[in-house]
Amino acid sequence: MHIRSAAFFGALFLTLSASANDLSVNDYSSKEIETITVSATPIRVDDAGASITIITREEMDRRNTSIQSLLRSIPGFSVSQQGSAGAVTQLRVRGAEANQVLVMINGIEANDLSQGSEFDFSQISLSDVERIEIVRGPQSALWGSDAMAGVVHIITRPGDEPSGMNASIEAGSFSSQRATLTARMTSDRNRLKFSADHLDTDGSNISRQGREKDGLENLTLGMTGRYTPADNLSLDYTVRHTDKTSDFDDVDFFTTGLPVDADNSTKSRYIYSGVTLSHVVSESFDHSLSLSRNDSRNKTRPTDDITEGTRDVIRYQLNYLEQIHRISLRAEYEKEHFKQRGTASFFGDPNQNQETNTKSIAAEYRYDKDDLNISVSARRDDNSDFDNSTSWRITGNYKLDNMTIYASVGESIKNPTFAERYGFYTNFIGNPNLRPEESRQWEVGARTSLLENKLNVTLTWFDASLDREINGFVFDAATAGFTSANVDGESSRQGAEVAIAYHPTDELSFSAAYTYLDATQPDFAGQDVTEVRRPEHSGSITMNYNWENAGLSLSVSRTGTQEDDFFPPYPPFQERVRLPGFTLAELSGYYNVTSNLTLTVRTENLMDEDYEQVYGFQSPGFGGYIGLRYSW
Repeated sequence: MHIRSAAFFGALFLTLSASANDLSVNDYSSKEIETITVSATPIRVDDAGASITIITREEMDRRNTSIQSLLRSIPGFSVSQQGSAGAVTQLRVRGAEANQVLVMINGIEANDLSQGSEFDFSQISLSDVERIEIVRGPQSALWGSDAMAGVVHIITRPGDEPSGMNASIEAGSFSSQRATLTARMTSDRNRLKFSADHLDTDGSNISRQGREKDGLENLTLGMTGRYTPADNLSLDYTVRHTDKTSDFDDVDFFTTGLPVDADNSTKSRYIYSGVTLSHVVSESFDHSLSLSRNDSRNKTRPTDDITEGTRDVIRYQLNYLEQIHRISLRAEYEKEHFKQRGTASFFGDPNQNQETNTKSIAAEYRYDKDDLNISVSARRDDNSDFDNSTSWRITGNYKLDNMTIYASVGESIKNPTFAERYGFYTNFIGNPNLRPEESRQWEVGARTSLLENKLNVTLTWFDASLDREINGFVFDAATAGFTSANVDGESSRQGAEVAIAYHPTDELSFSAAYTYLDATQPDFAGQDVTEVRRPEHSGSITMNYNWENAGLSLSVSRTGTQEDDFFPPYPPFQERVRLPGFTLAELSGYYNVTSNLTLTVRTENLMDEDYEQVYGFQSPGFGGYIGLRYSW
């Protein structure tokens, strides 16, 4: 632990303790929520030996905002969007890369194989989302390669609500128009939900010069449900289809190296589909078989370059359940396919088809008894194209009178992506000889309830090291282009997270989050440098107040100073630049006109902050929106 980090942690703990004496909350309801992401079988959030955040449907309705804004409120999260709505949105967790965080939609791995195995959060609409489960820390032992730094699980499955429909319309700044529809049908043996969400906006100008706007059109259709032909048998199914067309600017590679107005666009299609058959054999045994597919396609104009990726997964799980002991065994077969089409040039021919497959076995043991919860999990991956790997994790928590102490330690892996191994764009050439990255991580923290359960505080310290980190911008003198390579040395990521929830009354609530992060990596000279787009300090404060028929929500997030890489068209061809910190404020509210009709208003970037999340890419200014929601 660095000396300055230890000193900071001590000061932070003293500050937090003082704050706890001054503040005071209601029972923290998330303790009773079951999570299906942190363990092989559902457990209560308060039984987990890991850092967990649950974003509920109630909170999404109350804040009436984008998923990007919600994620900025999560401890340990750093969000980077390359411009206005529809622009690529990356999420980094505790200093990890964007492709080291697994995103799932209803249990389906959603990371885009055709785009560096990252997930672009700009495609997500929240109108049909029931909750979002977030687990930070090493999760490869359960979920495989992409879950090195954590998991974000977006769940749209229908809840226990009766049959009904919800519809909404909204219009506002940047010529934005949105319409949504959700229908639920419930019977003794069936639960079905259908959803549709369409957004059309002119967007804003991304480049520092010119006036050309970069817009977005996004249509998402979803269907999910459960059929229970017998009391001990159930069939869960889901399909989600998104068509997204987003404008983007070109880059002036010859003069400035910065974005410049251009009539470019990317048409993306995402399909996530899956089915799970679950059978309860007895009180002690149950098992399930699931099949899923992630199918993505991205076509860029005017070049007409195409990248496609599909991931097919077959998973079988057997669970042995007792009052105290649980054992889960899992077997998986995963097949991935990558396709690329484009125009050949001096650097090579991009037209290619690549394929890999992985066979995996995993196991988890849980011990759950009153005040003590322990889990041990491990996974072995047999990869067809590169090194086989083993992941493991141990977690535990211990409950005192009004405090839970938890800790976890584990080793996770991240396989090289198709883009890193075979990709080709501009002057980038892949490296098929890459090895998987390995990360060893641990965390220790405490969750406590004070002032008659009106104040809930969580404090976590985390530390991670990464070996064989893949650098995707290695200059190749032989081709005068760039390639990928495993870097010798160890990257270091450590820091502290604080989360506070305060409910002084039934009508009023506050929440706050703060993250301190020290993330460095070795360069090719062996010197430690700060990793890009990782602010050392970040945080947020949210206030909610509800009247009988109305509500108001104010959220303020702060992203501290960051560093970024800039690639000028002249030597040294890569240099470090500074991204100033920025503060974003949002104000939203609702008024129930009748029991079925609700009027909504919201603002984004309330103070009209001028800022960049990625060097050279301008973010939107102030935005205001008004809408109506109707349910029946």
